[in-house]
Amino acid sequence: MAICLLGINHKTAEVNIREQFTVAETEYESHNQSLLKHQVIDSVVVLSTCNRTEYYLSTPSIELLQTKLNDIFHFDYTEKYVYFKKGIDCAAHLFAVTAGVDSLVLGETQIQGQVKRAFDEAQKHAVNSEINKLFQMAFKTAKLVRSDTEIGRNPVSVAHCAVQLGRQIFGSLEQQKVLVIGAGETAELLVRYLINHHASNMTICNRTQAKAKNLASHFHALVLPFEHLSNKLHEFDLVFTATASPEPIVSYKATTDALQVRKFKPMVMIDISVPRDIEDQIKNLDDVFLYTVDDLETVITKNMQRRESTIEEATRIIKAEAELLGQWLKTRRHHQLLKQYQMKVEHIKKHVVAKQITQDLPEEHINKITTVAHQVSKKLSHHQMIGIKKVIESGNEDHIKLVAQLFDLEINDDA
Repeated sequence: MAICLLGINHKTAEVNIREQFTVAETEYESHNQSLLKHQVIDSVVVLSTCNRTEYYLSTPSIELLQTKLNDIFHFDYTEKYVYFKKGIDCAAHLFAVTAGVDSLVLGETQIQGQVKRAFDEAQKHAVNSEINKLFQMAFKTAKLVRSDTEIGRNPVSVAHCAVQLGRQIFGSLEQQKVLVIGAGETAELLVRYLINHHASNMTICNRTQAKAKNLASHFHALVLPFEHLSNKLHEFDLVFTATASPEPIVSYKATTDALQVRKFKPMVMIDISVPRDIEDQIKNLDDVFLYTVDDLETVITKNMQRRESTIEEATRIIKAEAELLGQWLKTRRHHQLLKQYQMKVEHIKKHVVAKQITQDLPEEHINKITTVAHQVSKKLSHHQMIGIKKVIESGNEDHIKLVAQLFDLEINDDA
């Protein structure tokens, strides 16, 4: 089986395009089930975050899969914002993603947990050896990058940069009334960073109130019932949103109403969700300063010193690990040559035995002939099997082709 990747991310498309392809974590299972119905897909992992949506696939034929991508995914994979990678390139990309090297914020730690959850969801439907090896090596590589380079010394996240943006605007967060909409992992990161920067008047709002209460209880924050969000929006100076909602939560009308109650005192809204939680037309209001994940790139550039040595060292580790996986994939790709040879030997054995057996031959004689034939074929093929295996493991394509020709075996080049 071959491995490949189909994806879109913050480097290739803006948020208004990315949000069209977003898959909520709660939808991973149904997406996996749907994709596995296609014969050209043997195994799949769906990864979707605020910065990317990617499909890691294992297929018996990349060439055939490419002819069917548009029908399977319902969009034109040749669009300039969509990328398709295979083999070592696919592996190197996943390794960079998992290690935080390909993130909007260099070295962010949140992505590794997101990759792990995506893989765990895929395992519910069983992943094949190639996909399992790919992701296990991705986790190993991420650990190496974090332990052997400076990338892991000062980890930051998009949530951290969002809070930094709030601080830059207000100077201090101590006197500001802050609302966090969401109660998941990202929302919790927001709350932690806000507390670290002395935000003392904080409220949590979430569609599931029990989750909001649970998060608020850990940080001594207030809780705003979700159904009261529109009516109470005017009370807050700084609003963060971090949910998995497929539709906007903060509407243009609710915001204009809030501004009137505030007598047009400015509000700051920072939306780090994809799809976006805050309606886009709100950015046209004079008294609202709306920022999205794409806007944070400016803040990130100003607040992070990306040392070239760190990136170079991380890239070196990623490349080396991807090449190791490539060697393993080569061995897997030609593993079917061993099976082919075994089948040929078995076919010859059965053919010879069938010639020696007649209808009037006693069962005892038939069993002896079958046993002797099995033992002879096993002894004769033993050294050839060892030799074929060694050649395959060497990775030498010329030697592998020579062995295939010698024993009349077929190599599946596309895999």
